[in-house]
Order: sequence, then C-alpha cells, then structure tokens
Amino acid sequence: MMHLMIGIVTTAGKPWALDENYHRMAHYAREAAERGAELVIAPENVLDGYVAGAAPDVTREKMLGIAQTVPDGPYIQRGCDLARELAIYLIFGFLERVDERLYNACVLISPQGAIIARYRKVNPLNEMFITPGHELRPFETPFGRVGFLICGDRGVLDNFRTLAVQGAQIIFIPMDGGYDPNNLALLQGRAADNGVGIIIANTHGSGIISPHGVIMHQRFESECVSVQRFCLSELGHIDRSNFQSRRPDLYGPLATSIESTRHWNDVGEPTDHEEQQRKAWNDALKARSSD
Repeated sequence: MMHLMIGIVTTAGKPWALDENYHRMAHYAREAAERGAELVIAPENVLDGYVAGAAPDVTREKMLGIAQTVPDGPYIQRGCDLARELAIYLIFGFLERVDERLYNACVLISPQGAIIARYRKVNPLNEMFITPGHELRPFETPFGRVGFLICGDRGVLDNFRTLAVQGAQIIFIPMDGGYDPNNLALLQGRAADNGVGIIIANTHGSGIISPHGVIMHQRFESECVSVQRFCLSELGHIDRSNFQSRRPDLYGPLATSIESTRHWNDVGEPTDHEEQQRKAWNDALKARSSD
C-alpha cells in the first residue's frame, strides 16, 4: 500500500440527536467512499453533538442515557455495519459509557467491521461529567502505526511526543470547534517536530499534514466531505534523528506537576479547579441560551 485515500467528514452534530447525527455522518461517509476514500474520519462527538461541552441542559443521567458501550452499543454496531458495507476504515467520535463513568472517545473500525482501536480523550477541559482517558499509545494497522488525540489534547506538547517515541507514524485528531489557520500552523510544528502525519476532522474544517510538516490539505467549511491522497511511502522516510539525542535521564521533571493550578490530579482525575471550571463553562452556556 503506497498511499491511502482519506475522506474527512466536516459536520456538526446536533446535541442529543443521535439518530439524525448518525444518518448525516453515514451520508457523508457514503459520499466519501463513492469518491474513492479508503478511510473516513468524522469529528469529535459527532454522534451526540458534544453535549458535555455544548448543551446547557446537560445532566449526568441524560448523558448516561445516550452514551454508547464498546463494542455492543447500538450506534457503535451501526458504525461497524457501515464500515463493512462500504469496505472502509471508519473513525468517529462519541460519548462512551463504562459502568457509571463517561468518556469522550473515538473508535477505528476496519473494512471487515471490527473495532481495531479505541481512544479516550485525556484532556477533557470544561466537559461536564467526563472522566479523562488514561492511555496514550499507538495501534498497528495495515497502513502504519497510528495514534489518536481528540481536540483539546492537541494543546499539550507532551501528548504528541509520547505517541511519537512509541513509533506512531500518523495521528488522527477528531475535533469539535477551535480550528482555524493558526491552529493548523501550530499542528504543522507538532508534525515536523515529531515526524508524524496529522489528520484533522473538525466540525467546520479539515486538514492533512505530512510527517515533514507540509500542509497537504486544508479546508475551512462546514457540512462537506473532502477526499485527499496521503502518501504512505513518506512514512518510511521519517527523519527522527533528533530522537537519538534525547536524554530520558534528565526528563523526570516532565512527569511531575509544578503548576499551582492544575486540571488533573496525580492519578489523572479532575481536580476541584477543573470541576469549578466545568461548572462556570456550563453556567455561561445556560446564560447564552436564555438570552
């Protein structure tokens, strides 16, 4: 496999409207497949409309009522059926439930309809009732070693380097909002510094960056599909010679928080500060919705 045709779905889910959102995503996925896409990626929380950070009427009970379990949630299974029908790899974001915990998650489904990767957002800032993920690791696929970040995860340099030193070649980033040319330029630097390709699917834009930091595709438009070829042959020529000069013996402070105000405690759970931030964010949503 010398190249991979990537279809990027740019759509904003409506809060709580899972069936409508799924059908819209499926419509765009079919369009991408018809145009030759072999892998289709849709945005963060495309199924539920990002209720944790965008719905003023959010409650834990309502979120638990629509959250999907993996692998047997009804919309996860429909995603598997869709990938099998179209013979594509499919990535999409959703609200995941594990017992009483809620996660901002995404899955990668194979053309045979099997889930081959699942990732949970590790920096869910201002997201009501969301538990942070506790793992940053790449996954082996037929088209390379891939990792995932979700939206706000991209703001932490260490997330990219952690994936890169484990051999990640491509990082997929489903997003909801916060995407513009300045964001794309920032991610150019992340790609070049770590020797990783970056694929972005946002609610109002899309982007593809090569492992050398070259923008191969950029589009700032809502409710559309973009299809672009990604050259996998480049992955065999990634220059990570800068990694050879790393001094892990000096990097202990990176694993220690020195910030006076922290969002996550020593075991990765939200601090009181983060909980206050979440409440303030939701109160602002409520105030805007009542205007």
